[in-house]
Order: sequence, then C-alpha cells, then structure tokens
Amino acid sequence: MRAGGTVAVVSPAFPAVARYPHRVGRGRAYLESLGLQVKLMPNAALDGGWAAGSGRERAADINAAFADDEVVAVLCALGGNHSNQILPHLDYALIRAHPKVFHGYSDVTVLQWALLAHAGLGSLYGPMLASSLAEAPRVSPYTDRWLRAAWFGEQPLEFEPASEWTDEIVDFDLDPPPRRELRPNPGWLTVREGTAEGPLLGGCLEIIAWHLKGSSAWLDLTGAVLFLETAGTAPTPDNVDSWLTDLEQLGVFDAVAGLVWGRPAGVGPEQVETLWDVVRARTEAAALPVLVNVDFGHSDPMLTLPQGANARLDAGAQTFEATEAAAGRPLDRPAAGARSGRLRLP
Repeated sequence: MRAGGTVAVVSPAFPAVARYPHRVGRGRAYLESLGLQVKLMPNAALDGGWAAGSGRERAADINAAFADDEVVAVLCALGGNHSNQILPHLDYALIRAHPKVFHGYSDVTVLQWALLAHAGLGSLYGPMLASSLAEAPRVSPYTDRWLRAAWFGEQPLEFEPASEWTDEIVDFDLDPPPRRELRPNPGWLTVREGTAEGPLLGGCLEIIAWHLKGSSAWLDLTGAVLFLETAGTAPTPDNVDSWLTDLEQLGVFDAVAGLVWGRPAGVGPEQVETLWDVVRARTEAAALPVLVNVDFGHSDPMLTLPQGANARLDAGAQTFEATEAAAGRPLDRPAAGARSGRLRLP
C-alpha cells in the first residue's frame, strides 16, 4: 500500500453499492482521507436482487482490479451470501501474477480461502466500505488504527482489546446514519490456557460450514491459529454447536494449534456464556488453547487480521499478535493453506 494509490471497490455478493450510495460516499470519503484514490469497478453498482449481478460479472471486476497496475488494494463493499458464485470465474494465474491487498470479511471468507488455496495470496479480514468504514460521525479510532497498521505498516501487529464496543444494528437506508451507543468492553477471555504459533487462517463460521466444507477451496489447517466468528444474524449456541461438531468430526481441532474467537454480535449475556461453554466442549478433546471475545467480526470496532500471516497466541496471558505482514503478497512458504484439495468427508 502507498499513499496516492487506487483502491478498487467490488461487490462480491450483496448489491450494497446500488442500495446504499450514501454509505458508499461516506466510505469513499474515509479512504480519500487516507490519501488514496477510489475506483468503483464497472459492475460494482449492479443490482440483481440478492446479488450484484451474475457471478461472472462480479468475478470480472475482481480479475480486472488485480490486472490494473494502478490498483493497490481491492476492497469489498459488503458481504452477503453469494460470493461462492464467483469462484469458477476467478483467474487465479492472473491474481498470482499481480498480487495486491484483498480486503473484506463475513461471506468474503469464501474468496479469501480460494485466493490462498489457488493463488497463494494472503489477504485481510477486516472492515468493509459500506459497513464499518461508513460509520457516523466517523470511523471508529480503533478500527481506523488497525486498518492503517495492516495497510501501511511494515511491523508485526500486536493486537490489543478495544475499550468500548457495540452491536447495535443500524438501518442502512438512513442518511446520515445514527450514532451507535457504545458500551464498556469486558475484554478478551480465556476459555483454555495454552500457547500456539502458526499461519492465521479462518473467517466466518457459517460460511466455512455452508460453502467451504467439501469445496476445492478448503485449506490445509495443519498447525494453524484458527480464527472464527459468527455473523450478525446472531446464530444461537445450538447452531454454533452443530457447526463446530462438523469441524470437530472432520479433525480440524486436532489439526490446528489454537483458536481465537471473535466477539459475538446480537447475543445476550446468558447466551454468550452458553456459547463459550459450547466452544469449550467442542475443543476439549483436542485440549486446544482458546481465546474468545476478541475484537473482530460482526460487531464494532474491529481489528484487521492478516489471513495467512504467521500469528502467535497465548490464551492464558490473553495476548494475540501477527508476527508478519502478509497482505497483498504471495506466501512463499509451504505453509498451512498453501495446499488445497477436496475435503474427504467421513
């Protein structure tokens, strides 16, 4: 990343650019305040109902953004539930030959795993144009701090908890958007002590369970520090239990070195305790180090995590850091995630 560079905005799933132009404007103003140019890709403003155009059209924008030498980063406008339709149309050889920052979260997990599996490209799991980067009256200082560190910094990222947080849902049709109420953040919590070090791999649990399990974009998670979070639709602990059971039975928790869980959104205090009990139970057989309530995912403010970078976790000491910056460059080691293949279901 460099000042004066161009950020290409794509719509990999939901048609946020078409539906919320006022939020796109706020996000654009934020990016311009960082000294960056903003380019809406040709199909980003399409509205095909639940998705921004066909999978081929959405993929064409991503391919063109990577081919454009003026573009330094490809930023997703919003997630959704249809990024999987893009996968057959991505030009992985082109992407490998023109590495740059790819940034998003939630449903974008599908694309980040595919880019790592098929193009060897690290990416960033963090705030998107029409969501956290369109906050009013301004982007959270915490969100801003960690995005800047991941985009422009060259040092390892020693993450810290936010002092405040919110999961208040805002009507995206409102312009200007209302200010959300912040509450004190209880901080990160230890579910099971222990240390781990390895490639940082993960994303949205529902997307991994629904769209990646059994696909050609499934990653080799051996030795990884796995990070998981749940979507803002507030899945109940019983649903989380079923998805984690899938991962447990597939040997994921035996393979990974540690687990970091994002702060849940839309979940009441009693359900949160039940959720942590579920996480504890599903990882007990593997004796996995687990740190939960970490500031990433579908609540605000949020960290920007480098997918594929080496990370270090000490769940007992409640420390979590990325020991290298991997965004926008091919990973040149045969790390977990560099090898892909269809998951062999029992």
